[in-house]
Amino acid sequence: MRRTLRLIACGALWACSLSAQSPSDSGAALYAAWCARCHGADARGTPAASVRTDVPPADLASCPVSTAETDDQWVGIVTRGGAAFGLSLDMPAYGEGATAEQIRMVVRYVRSLCRERGWPPGELNFPRPFLVEKAFPENEVIVAAHGRAQDLIYERRIGRRAQLESVLSTVFDSLDRPFDGVTLALKYNVWHNLEHRALASVGLEATPALGRRDRWEVEPFAAAGIERAGFVLQGEVLGGWEETEGLSGASMRLGIGREAGRFVPMVEAGWDLPREGSQRLALYPQVWIQLSRLGHIAASLGAEVPVVGPEARRSKLVGFLLWDFADGPLFRGW
Repeated sequence: MRRTLRLIACGALWACSLSAQSPSDSGAALYAAWCARCHGADARGTPAASVRTDVPPADLASCPVSTAETDDQWVGIVTRGGAAFGLSLDMPAYGEGATAEQIRMVVRYVRSLCRERGWPPGELNFPRPFLVEKAFPENEVIVAAHGRAQDLIYERRIGRRAQLESVLSTVFDSLDRPFDGVTLALKYNVWHNLEHRALASVGLEATPALGRRDRWEVEPFAAAGIERAGFVLQGEVLGGWEETEGLSGASMRLGIGREAGRFVPMVEAGWDLPREGSQRLALYPQVWIQLSRLGHIAASLGAEVPVVGPEARRSKLVGFLLWDFADGPLFRGW
């Protein structure tokens, strides 16, 4: 009952504020009328003394908060309310009483509150392929499977552009040694441009001699992504170095996909060029799926289809389950 009364009170305050607004009002004025009571006049998430919420309001002035998502995601929450995305009922829906332009204006104002330059915008956070390393720095936990091999991946963003990653790998086959190894990686976004819908990053992966790995392996890489005409193209180039052996070869990976609602069909190609031995080319048809309404839980299912190489007739199932923990708790947003 108290929650219902709070929602009625918030709705009444919101309706009164809309009557005084016009489409020509600034985003700052709309924020003051719609949002300041809960999120604070400075947008730091400190509500007015008379406001009680079940969930602490978000700090909208925080750069990690205001830059991580797209304009469309922000507009959707403001238009349809928190309940439509599995979020707090304290966040009302403004779609029926406000114009689309007013909502866009307040979203643009909120996203402008980040005063630090250099944060890649959420519009460049393209759906994750199976093979290609994303160029966007992330906060994610991923469980991936590649035939009989499995990876538990933890990615942690550091500041504006950097990301640390750790990978625990296992293989369940005929050998009595399921622990395959551990990989640590550092990635840094060197360039991004929202106008061109493109970004690029460089990084370094290191795998020590643990588990089934009998020597250190180091792989520098460069990754990039670009969106054109509704299609997303992502690519990666890696070099290989092994302890006692030196340069071991190179790999090139390229993927393309197109969003279709909550589904993103993709196809990737992976080309391995070892210094010694046979080259290997494989295709990876797959479908990325948004599972939660909030979009912070996703999955992918596909196959590795070898085209050239010693395993050209042996296809494998591939897939992953992903949780973007910066967007919300695991069991919220459904």
